[in-house]
Amino acid sequence: MSTEPYPYDRRHLTRYSFVSKGKRGAIVKIVEFSPTSNKQIINMGFGDLMPDGSIDDESNSNNNDLVKVMATMISIIKDFTNQYPSYKIVFTGSSQKRNILYQRILRNYYIEFSRDFTITALEPTANGHYQEVPFDMENKNYYAFFIKRK
Repeated sequence: MSTEPYPYDRRHLTRYSFVSKGKRGAIVKIVEFSPTSNKQIINMGFGDLMPDGSIDDESNSNNNDLVKVMATMISIIKDFTNQYPSYKIVFTGSSQKRNILYQRILRNYYIEFSRDFTITALEPTANGHYQEVPFDMENKNYYAFFIKRK
């Protein structure tokens, strides 16, 4: 991704923050990694910092800087996986629309991402379960995405 990311801070081992600057002003964004029941998989959450310290992962800031925000998230993922290369990161959108956005970003930057990461996804099966499969740029029914440092 050729866009320069925003500068970011790592607040804790697993929480990063940066400021999105655009038509709606300065908005503090948080990327937080949290454990899952599988010790090898860590969840990545993302959203706007709320006044009470929580993260709003459903907000649509519409600050007209999506490419720069995504470049920053990718930079954070690289930093985190440099620190913890054995983790597989899982993320999913708070809505189907968000999942489609994430899939579009992965599709558009797949060649660049795949140099450093193995990308897989969860897709629904006929029996109502989910299975992890290699990321296919044509599939539009993914439930979640995985990124693992090579």
